[in-house]
Amino acid sequence: MSKVVVDLRLPPGKEEVASRYVPLGRVKSRKDIAILQDFPFSALQVKPSKAQRAELDRLNRLNEVTLERYQTWKQ
Repeated sequence: MSKVVVDLRLPPGKEEVASRYVPLGRVKSRKDIAILQDFPFSALQVKPSKAQRAELDRLNRLNEVTLERYQTWKQ
């Protein structure tokens, strides 16, 4: 996307980390984004869900295994 307008004030309900960060990551420069309205800083401090946390833990374990295998292979 070249330019986007983002509203970081989401309606009440289930909060997802991606619902705020994905739109912000779609632009290449700050000049290509317009934030629709003021928002509290806490809007950017959403904790990951249990499922997201579990996936991050799985990926971290996979990373550790990969590094161990690579270091063994490299020696």
